[in-house]
Amino acid sequence: MQQGEHTAENTAAAAAGGSQKVPRQRRAVETRMALLQAVEDIVAAEGVEAVTTTSVAERAGVSVGSLCRYFKNRNALLLAACDGTVVRIAAASARKLASLDEDTPVEEAARHLLEVYLKIAEAIPAHAGLLKVMRSFRPMGDEQDAANVTIASNLIAPFLKKFSPAAQSDPARLHFMNVLIANLVDLYLVMPGTRPERAAMRAEIEAHMLLALERAIRPHRRMDLERD
Repeated sequence: MQQGEHTAENTAAAAAGGSQKVPRQRRAVETRMALLQAVEDIVAAEGVEAVTTTSVAERAGVSVGSLCRYFKNRNALLLAACDGTVVRIAAASARKLASLDEDTPVEEAARHLLEVYLKIAEAIPAHAGLLKVMRSFRPMGDEQDAANVTIASNLIAPFLKKFSPAAQSDPARLHFMNVLIANLVDLYLVMPGTRPERAAMRAEIEAHMLLALERAIRPHRRMDLERD
């Protein structure tokens, strides 16, 4: 795990109310990672219903008592596993974002970032299942939702800074963009549908994303026009 991902995981862990603080000692870190990987493996192979503290402990090769040192209950395990996938997706997307030329038009860069994020998310077999159960635990728009906390700090804020430096950094506007985009993306990832239906849904997400982006940068574009 890269340093940036570890920092983001600490933020995500803090957002998961039932999760203990991310450990620092190497063995404890490895045990926690093994537990979360066990959750992902079970969800991918058998579904969320198969996740229990016993099944996770057995798959990770630890006792239930040891598991409880890291996670208070099953819900905390599921939330932390979901947050962990969000952290990985955001970190991988951020690396792609960093590789984009800063002269790329902002709308083109936004479309590329959305495409990259969805592709990475869909490549994690357990992510959609974890998203479904996460949404039953956390209300949409929860400021402690790791999808909001992590995407804000790792993707949206750096994106605006790189491709529209003059864009508003108002926390309320940034939070709204987080909630809007994160929840639309989550809906796309968990909803079934035919290829045309999913293509139409993706087009709607892109349209809403570009509108939110335009509203964030439009005041500064207007000021630039007035100067000219």
